[in-house]
Amino acid sequence: MVHKNVLGMTKVGIYSLKMTKKDFVFIYAAGKNEAIQFYLKTFNQSPLNCHEYSLDYQLSRGYSAISFREMRKEFEIIPAIAGYFRREK
Repeated sequence: MVHKNVLGMTKVGIYSLKMTKKDFVFIYAAGKNEAIQFYLKTFNQSPLNCHEYSLDYQLSRGYSAISFREMRKEFEIIPAIAGYFRREK
């Protein structure tokens, strides 16, 4: 049953895809290739790079902090865009 994946469970990761020199998008996907394909479909261009982040990475949202693992619970469909980041420098 485990090898046949009867329950349809898949590992989901969080990927940072570089849009421009300063702009990044975070995408939940089952793998790096799925994240890149979703990016291509959504933005009609190739990302400059793609890196996997830890689901336990903490980021600030409003006045509190949340991990990508906790934020993942807010999404029903994967792949999905978790958010955007702009580097100041």
